[in-house]
Amino acid sequence: MNTLAGALTTQLRAIAEVTTAVTNGDLTREINVDARGEVEELRDNINQMITNLRVTTEVNAQQTG
Repeated sequence: MNTLAGALTTQLRAIAEVTTAVTNGDLTREINVDARGEVEELRDNINQMITNLRVTTEVNAQQTG
């Protein structure tokens, strides 16, 4: 396997691991892989989405609790 394909596989596995955890309700996770270009943008967008979900969940819990 060449270096570029190996790096992409590592990045995608990290993204898949975190998104699976978030799907299962773990909003404490964050994607921490070195990335460039489109994968970097995807990583940053997913991390922001997790942050937004966590904040919304916390606000909702405070309003109902």
